[in-house]
Parts: sequence; C-alpha cells; structure tokens
Amino acid sequence: WKDLIVMKINYVTGNKGKVKLAQMILANYPIEIIQRDIDIPEIQSLDCHEVAFHSAKEAADRLGEPVLKNDSGLVIEALDGFPGALAKYVENNLRAEGFLKLMKDVENRTCYWIEVLAYCKPGCDPVLFTSKTYGTISLDARPLRGYPYDEFFIPKGDTRTFSEMTEEEQLSCFDTKAYHELAKYLEGLEE
Repeated sequence: WKDLIVMKINYVTGNKGKVKLAQMILANYPIEIIQRDIDIPEIQSLDCHEVAFHSAKEAADRLGEPVLKNDSGLVIEALDGFPGALAKYVENNLRAEGFLKLMKDVENRTCYWIEVLAYCKPGCDPVLFTSKTYGTISLDARPLRGYPYDEFFIPKGDTRTFSEMTEEEQLSCFDTKAYHELAKYLEGLEE
C-alpha cells in the first residue's frame, strides 16, 4: 500500500474514540482518516441508517467535500429495536443501572450493536455500509471501564461484558465488515 496515493477522508464526528477505531481498522488500506469536529443536526429516528444517511448528506453539502459519518445504536429484540439510534440519549440519561431496570423482567435479552458508516460526496446521496455485533444484555452492570453500555453488553461467544475486556479484546469481538466494505468501495473510486 505504501506506493499508493493515500485517500484522505473527512470523518465528521466529535468522538475521538470513533476516529481511533476507524484508524485502527483501516490501517492496512491507503486511507487517511481526518477528524472534522463540526456540529451536524441529526434527525430523531430509531433507525441508524436514516440518521447516518441524513447527517452525512448534510455534512458533505455543508463542507463541500466528501465525508464519512457514523451512526450506531443498540437494537434490543424484546424492545422492538429500542433504543436503536437513540442509544446515546438513553445512555446519557438512564446510565447502565436505569437501563437494566428497564430490562428487569425481560427474558429475551438478545441484542446487537449496529454501526452504519455513510460516505457522501457533496450533492450526492450517501453510500451506506453496515456492521452488526451480536450479543446479550447481562442481568447486572459490571462497571470497570468504557461507556455505560459496555457495562452490560456481552458479545456473542463470550461471558464477559465489554467493560471487562481490554480494548484489543473488544475490537476482536466487533463486526468490522462495514469498514472493509467502505475501503473496497473507496479503492474502486480511485481506479
């Protein structure tokens, strides 16, 4: 890859963790991720695809340059997809303990973490790439590190919450398909 021209991508987010994750996953591609911390209004929807689509289009048109936007959420089968794209709002207001109270009498604790990447050029519709990391909701919070959802999200195939894992262990559990599909799409644009 060192001989290839590096494509620079404006990743519109205020979350340095999202940028670091993208840089780690895309390290083997000729892509440079540049964080652009600008405030883009988001539509209110449970659907991460809708939120990513609209915010990427708004960001690309406002900057006049191609952008990458991300929306992610927690989809819980027994709650008809709630909180979905409203995950950040719920996380900030309920925290782990409040969320687990909401799940107290829920037997089906199956869920997945969805991540939608939206690549958009100004004046165009975004192209979306989706990853889903499947898991379950624990019965109790296990606060060691990370975000409130990390305290109770148990990835499929493990018994520990994300909070109980190292960053490397967490990354190995994540479905990173969307990032690799994005990189292949961008390589096609360069040809």
